[in-house]
Amino acid sequence: MIMELKKQILIALGIEDKEVTLEYQAKLLDGTIIVSEADELAEGVSISVLAEDGSQMPLPVGEYETEDGTSFSVEEEGIVAEIYEGEETEEESTEEEEVEEVEAETDAAQPKKIKETKEVEFDKEELINEIGVVIKELLEEVKTDLGRLESELNEIKGDNEKLESEKAELTSEVEKLSKEPASEPVKSSKFNDSKKETLSKEEYRKLSGKEKYWYNIKNN
Repeated sequence: MIMELKKQILIALGIEDKEVTLEYQAKLLDGTIIVSEADELAEGVSISVLAEDGSQMPLPVGEYETEDGTSFSVEEEGIVAEIYEGEETEEESTEEEEVEEVEAETDAAQPKKIKETKEVEFDKEELINEIGVVIKELLEEVKTDLGRLESELNEIKGDNEKLESEKAELTSEVEKLSKEPASEPVKSSKFNDSKKETLSKEEYRKLSGKEKYWYNIKNN
């Protein structure tokens, strides 16, 4: 498989196999192609990055992992320092699995909240009774308001009748006064004298309608 990958890389780059002797080729997780003249990746072998134009450059210092799970480190540029053989990856995977198992157990231990939908039976008769009570209360309120309004109207009507009565009485008094002759002397009246007399408000208030009439004529 490695030899087939090598041939594909060389064909894609237009490089003949005889010009480059690369016994080891692999891809890093980020897609970078690494090559070595050694048969396999091991401590102390040289390691390079294969560019698209076919040129090689030493692999920089750092820690790397291939697509097949092999991890290694480079402490000196272009030289493999240590091979991890995927041990750390397996440990990390194991730790992740343990964490997932603990979380799963925790979730299982917690009670699940289940939403229950209860059907409410519709009581038509009870609803009709409640509506009847509300309507009855509204009618009672309307009846009370109508009674109060009727009372107020009767009171206003009584006041109007009283005003009409007073108006009729005053009109009758005016008509009587207008029918009396102007030259008719006032009998037993204090206004027979030609001299003007001034009465106090209290005295004027005690005069009859006819006396007030002649008093006003005499003093004007």
